[in-house]
Amino acid sequence: TGGNYLSAIDYRNGKVVWRHRYYGNGGGGGILATAGGLVFAGDGMGNFVAHDAKTGKPVWNARIGNITNAPQTFQLDGHQYLTVATGDTLWAFILN
Repeated sequence: TGGNYLSAIDYRNGKVVWRHRYYGNGGGGGILATAGGLVFAGDGMGNFVAHDAKTGKPVWNARIGNITNAPQTFQLDGHQYLTVATGDTLWAFILN
């Protein structure tokens, strides 16, 4: 009854820094936080969303379907890639 939220919690004191409401049937797959200040998560409505790590504000999204694994990132040939799966489909994005 309280809704679904992605919440950032300060590890030093356990207090919620920001919360972003997700509509639908919860999030999905897991969360990835990057050194570049982004937090990636699935929103339960088939969107893969990048949030600003400091504010929680969404800065990018792609409607790819329900996320089924935690996003992962790696670097290859000077490019940083972000991968995430929806069922049996693997999606890859290049981060600039």
